[in-house]
Amino acid sequence: MIRKQHLIEDNQNYKKYNYFEISENLEELLTEDYYLYDSKDYNSDIPTQLYKKNFLDKYDREKDKQIYALYIDDDKFEKKVKFIYSVIDYKKYINFVAQNMEIEDPSAYSIKYSILDSDGVKVEVYNINITEIAFVF
Repeated sequence: MIRKQHLIEDNQNYKKYNYFEISENLEELLTEDYYLYDSKDYNSDIPTQLYKKNFLDKYDREKDKQIYALYIDDDKFEKKVKFIYSVIDYKKYINFVAQNMEIEDPSAYSIKYSILDSDGVKVEVYNINITEIAFVF
């Protein structure tokens, strides 16, 4: 298991950290700067571009009303998808799929993302596996 923590906010005596727990099976798919997600140091428009390409440009609001209702109009879904696009490198994912056409245990390919603070409080934000990753790509 890969564990990575990164400071995302520092207000006097109170600090917040990104905290990742990632299966080693997914290590080869990670973006170089995944741990910077949602911090002032993160500077990438790739998640927005991929979301636009894979959802907004792909589906028509009139023809695909159910997809819009279930997914695209849901702000939580958009945030989760952009999180995945921030953490998983698109090109690495495409190569991974070509080499791994079948996965028997999706739970062996997981990412837990939490916010951890200086008081030791940990709030899990996402717990995703390869099935959810595949859905958004």
